[in-house]
Amino acid sequence: MIKFKSLILGAGVLAMSLFATACSNNSNSPVSEPTGPITKEVTQADFTIEPNAGSWAYVTYSLSEFAAKEVTIDFSCDIEADNKTGKSEHFMWQVNCDGYPVVAEFDVESGKSNIKVAGKNASPIKVGNGNVLYMSTNNSSYDIEFKLTNIKYTVTYQGKKETAKPAKKYPTDIFTVADSKIADFTAAKVFDGSQVSDMVFNDDGTVTYVASAAGSGTGAVFYIKDKDSVINASNYESVDIELVCSPVTGAWKDGAANPGFGFRLYTPEATGFWSGFEDIEYFGLDKEYGTLTYNIKIKDEWVANYKDSCDNDDIMGFALKFNAYENGHDESDQLRVQIKKVQFNKKAGAPEDKKTDDGLTDAQRGTVKLISYPTHDYVNLNEDKTTKIDYEKPAYVYLPAGYDPEDKETKYPVFVLMHGFGQNWTTWGLTDKGTGGKIKGYMDRGMASGEVEKFILVVPTGVADSSWKDMSGNSFNGYNAFGPELRDDLIPYMEANYNVRTDRDGRAMAGLSMGGGQTFNIGIGQCLDMFSYFGAFSAATFTGSAEYMAGVDEAFDADLKIHQLYMICGDADSMVYGGFQDYIAAMPKWDRVEKFNSEVYPGGTHDFPVWYRGFKHVIPLLFK
Repeated sequence: MIKFKSLILGAGVLAMSLFATACSNNSNSPVSEPTGPITKEVTQADFTIEPNAGSWAYVTYSLSEFAAKEVTIDFSCDIEADNKTGKSEHFMWQVNCDGYPVVAEFDVESGKSNIKVAGKNASPIKVGNGNVLYMSTNNSSYDIEFKLTNIKYTVTYQGKKETAKPAKKYPTDIFTVADSKIADFTAAKVFDGSQVSDMVFNDDGTVTYVASAAGSGTGAVFYIKDKDSVINASNYESVDIELVCSPVTGAWKDGAANPGFGFRLYTPEATGFWSGFEDIEYFGLDKEYGTLTYNIKIKDEWVANYKDSCDNDDIMGFALKFNAYENGHDESDQLRVQIKKVQFNKKAGAPEDKKTDDGLTDAQRGTVKLISYPTHDYVNLNEDKTTKIDYEKPAYVYLPAGYDPEDKETKYPVFVLMHGFGQNWTTWGLTDKGTGGKIKGYMDRGMASGEVEKFILVVPTGVADSSWKDMSGNSFNGYNAFGPELRDDLIPYMEANYNVRTDRDGRAMAGLSMGGGQTFNIGIGQCLDMFSYFGAFSAATFTGSAEYMAGVDEAFDADLKIHQLYMICGDADSMVYGGFQDYIAAMPKWDRVEKFNSEVYPGGTHDFPVWYRGFKHVIPLLFK
């Protein structure tokens, strides 16, 4: 089996700052005064890169703490290389910013060799928040083992000397409580309050809480009426918002953008803060704190998109999300919010709100199971350095309507669905509780109509080391190592416990962001002999399409075809849209791809409305 040791740049919505190691804001904020250059030396633990094939990159170090600075990087390390390719190979250490500037480069001759690598970028590099230093090659095939030791980086930038000063104080007396009831927020109206802290329901019916910039910004979901009621988007023309907000003293980075919000509406199939929402509009203050009143228009075009995404226009709840992602806030920024008014304004003559009936009977709805399959840590060994760290790992499985475990003659295709960076098996919103989530509705309705072939879906955590237990989804090595877990543990478990097909034409893989990258580099790059249908939603692609295709063609016989490849991305997705354009231009021309479909989501960002549409639109294409 060919192994790709590729780390794909990109992130799911829960980790929008990508590779940033967030710098905590303490009670003392820095003030700057001119000095000469500032130098920081960083060392890294030794590591080994196993033999690989194909275009790849190996991320070693995040430069996020130097974001917005122009830096010079002195890099050095010692490498023991075992080159079995029979030829010399050229490698580079680069930064993934404009032009991919080279910091150091070296050649690896055939056979075993010891190499001292050292280098320095020729001109200053302007670092962005998600930039990393990584090792790469321009060649498309090799079989080399690297052992890297004595790894050092010395980063120099023309900076400012930082001295402490008292944190800027932000007001708390603007959060007032009226003598009479002016709003109707109660604990019973909270659909999902887990994304905020310090939530207080005031005597006047308003609600106060603290939202964080962690991930892409947090908020809370409230029922518009109650948990058993909906309104219909088609019946409403606008929403009036009134709120008061202010940064939290000691938790707001100097120079941070003014507070902004995203207004979201939630389908009744939502199962959490990130599951089942559609963004309607983003807006914010023109100052750091104060009162914000705003009228949000519910336009016919938006209602049409909502219906397309939800198969109806029912709305269960709303959220005011702290817009940290698009405003570029530091992960530790915190914002105190008091919601005083949220009023949905009905159109004149609009009919009574009522729930939409999708017409399905209970017998036409699938079921969701929480499973636990045996696997182990593919990155680390036990303390004795010789034995594996074994564990049982959870995943969700969807079984289509009519599935009978005793019917061994009927075999179903299996579809593996991956999450993004910073996420886990719960993030897609599939669940064995309540309605089962938005993607379950897509599958139930599509299979009942016959538009979608019946299949079994499994949603695992795509991190193949012990860090999955903290549910953070932040282990780069764990993402890279998921291929063997998929091949040797997850698929065999599905075959042993469910009536699934065992041929490659009966398997599909798709994912969002980092999971889209895993679909390319693991699903196609490592397991093309096992899968033949693929989907990538805002996929994080790290190598150019030509380099990627050459690596796959080197690794697999030409007769292993991709029966269907589907891709989608929002055109406002600053993270991955450039790579998406490269791939959708190249994939239809690749003779390995039999059918290719792509879609641009107008105005779509790196977020779930794009990914839900991707899931809904790919499932009718599978197993045909």
